[in-house]
Amino acid sequence: MTPISPHAPRAAASGLSQSGWLDRLSGIGDSHGFFDRIGTDHLGLFVQEGETLLISFDRAARVFAEEIDGLPLGFEAVQKRQWSLLSILSLDDPWFRSAELVAFFDTLVQTGFFDSFAQVIFLGFGPANGHAACAYASAAPGASVLASAPAATLDPELAGFETRFHSDRKRDFSRYGDAPGLIGTARDVVILFDPTDAVSCAHAGQFRGPQVTRAPLRFTGPAPHRLIRAGGLLVPLLRALANGRLTRARVAEAIRPVRRTEADHLWRLVQIARSKGQVARALRLAELGLDVTGDLRFTEPASARAS
Repeated sequence: MTPISPHAPRAAASGLSQSGWLDRLSGIGDSHGFFDRIGTDHLGLFVQEGETLLISFDRAARVFAEEIDGLPLGFEAVQKRQWSLLSILSLDDPWFRSAELVAFFDTLVQTGFFDSFAQVIFLGFGPANGHAACAYASAAPGASVLASAPAATLDPELAGFETRFHSDRKRDFSRYGDAPGLIGTARDVVILFDPTDAVSCAHAGQFRGPQVTRAPLRFTGPAPHRLIRAGGLLVPLLRALANGRLTRARVAEAIRPVRRTEADHLWRLVQIARSKGQVARALRLAELGLDVTGDLRFTEPASARAS
C-alpha cells in the first residue's frame, strides 16, 4: 500500500510504523467490517457494531502521527457506545474530492447502506474535514452533523475572505461540494466556531436553517476541536447530538472546565491579552496557567514583568 505521507514520521505516537499501523487497521476491518482503498487518495475503515452509524473524515497522516492508540476519529464511540463507524481517511486529497470517493458514496446510497442504520451521524474537525462532513451528509437524509470550524466553500465568489487554500480551489467541487447548500436534508447540524476568528466566523455564518445550531466558542481559534480532544468530550457531545440535545448552552457547559485547565488554550489567552496590551490580565492568566498545569511557558510573563 502507498505510504501514508512522505512527510509522516516512521514511528508515530502509537509506536507503530506506517506499515504496522495500516496492518492494524486492516485487521480491525477484516474482523468487523472492511478496510479498503478508495481510489488512490482515500482509505475507508468500516466497523459494524450497533444501529447508530458514525461517519468521520480525517487525514490519515494526522491519525497516524498524533493518535496514541492509532485509531481514527470517532473510534471511541465504537468502544464506549457500541456504535458502527465508517472512517474516511484522506491521503493525497485532503478535501475529499476524488471521483472515486464520490462514486463510493453514490454506491452506498444506491445499495441502501445508510437505510440499514437507525441513525447516521457525520463528523469532521477542521476546515476540510468539517466541510466533507456537512457536504456528504446529504447522502443520508435525516442524518445529524457535528463539524468544527468547517469551510463552507472555496468558491472565491462566496468566500473571497478565504486566503488559506488557494491551490485547492482547482479541485472539482461539483458533487458533494456546496456544504451549506447540502445540509438541508439533515436533522441536526451543529457548527463549532470561534466568533473572534474572522475567517472561521465568516464560514460558519453561511450555514443556515432551522436545523443548524452555531455554537460559538470564543478565543478557541481556528481549531476549537482541540479542547474536545483535550477534555475527552467527543463521545458525550456525540451522545447529546444523537439524542437531539446538543444545544449551544450544552456545548459551552461541556467545554468550560477544559478552558480552565488546558495549557495550550490558557497560553493562547495569555498571548491574546499581551497583544491587546492587557498586561495585568496576561499576568493573572499566566499565574492561573502555571498553577493548574505547571507548564513553564507561563513563567515568561512574570519574567518580563521582573525585567
